[in-house]
Amino acid sequence: MKKLLIALSAILITGSLFAQGIKFEHGTLAEAQALAKKENKMIFMDCYTTWCGPCKALSKNVFPTKEVGDVFNDKFINLKMDCEKGEGPEVAKKYGVAAYPTMVFLDADGNVLHKIVGGTDPAGLLAQAAIAQDPTKQISTLEKRYANGERSQEFLATYMEALSTAYEQKKLAKIGSEFVANTKQKEFLKKDAFTILLNSGGLEYNSKLFKFIAANKSTLIANKEIGADNYNQLIGVSIDNHLKAYKMPTTIEALNKEIDGMRPYLDAAQVDMIEGQLQSQFYLANKKFSEWFDATIKSIDAAFKTDKRRGESMLVQNMFTIAMDPQFADAGLFPKAIQKMGSYSKENSSLYINYCLAALYKANGNKAKAIENINAFIAKNKEAGNPTDQRITDFKQSIENM
Repeated sequence: MKKLLIALSAILITGSLFAQGIKFEHGTLAEAQALAKKENKMIFMDCYTTWCGPCKALSKNVFPTKEVGDVFNDKFINLKMDCEKGEGPEVAKKYGVAAYPTMVFLDADGNVLHKIVGGTDPAGLLAQAAIAQDPTKQISTLEKRYANGERSQEFLATYMEALSTAYEQKKLAKIGSEFVANTKQKEFLKKDAFTILLNSGGLEYNSKLFKFIAANKSTLIANKEIGADNYNQLIGVSIDNHLKAYKMPTTIEALNKEIDGMRPYLDAAQVDMIEGQLQSQFYLANKKFSEWFDATIKSIDAAFKTDKRRGESMLVQNMFTIAMDPQFADAGLFPKAIQKMGSYSKENSSLYINYCLAALYKANGNKAKAIENINAFIAKNKEAGNPTDQRITDFKQSIENM
């Protein structure tokens, strides 16, 4: 009897914990609107997909919290919308959902009041909910003010930040371009003008304004309202945009000259990462696989110094490419890739490392090691609460058939 009471208590406690979070409706948008009108509330709509990692993180770590549930259950009709099922694709199109997760605050008639794109924590979500409930800060209000001709720097900075939160890239670029064309350079040493610039999508690399910003690095970093992080973000995005459109030269010397031109603007780790990325692209285009591998590892190692998650993502992605891309079949890279992944796996337990190792061992003809790693992946994947889908089952079967 005592054990039964303990078990029942555990169930009740667990149930109460989950009940503290957001209570979501799972019907249609029209049904949520009808309920919103009845209860005189706004609508909070979580637009998600089943494959979206940040969506899962929100559902696991943010939506169930008491502080979030208390506010959202009181102020909003909360709706879950799978954007790949039922009316989801139509809703996603209607509200311009281009990335996941996207969270939209609507009035009872379905008009957008505020919009958030990307993951956040409980405090961040509550801050956005407060904005959504403030008529003076809602993106719909800011859009009307802009349409009516308001163009003060303070207003534009607020509007641009709201558009950035909503991932309205085209509007950001258009407004930013118009502002830059009509603003003197010295204005960008001030908070509001710099904020507009920061959210506009970056500068043209090596343009007059880019060089002006770079020349005033110490002034901008010393400004407490701007600081090093925002300065580095603007320069980094500008160079990243340049690299995306960069046309690969025919010689490694010309490529290295381009890389050297970036050194005054970036720290050593950033330059090392870019150097490795560009050189790896050059060597791959010229079928120099050994040099490509070395340059790629250099870029990955540099990424680990500044962002471990990015470094791991680059490592897994590139080593998996070696295993799966036919052009590497006779390049002799399998042992080197296995050694690199194996060395990393000793200190890290990411399940994707095992999946990648399974693919590499399979490509290298080592059936036993491939099975060992795919089984390790499946076990870790199950422990993480993820299903073993058909693709994983088929991959394991292909190893067993070796």
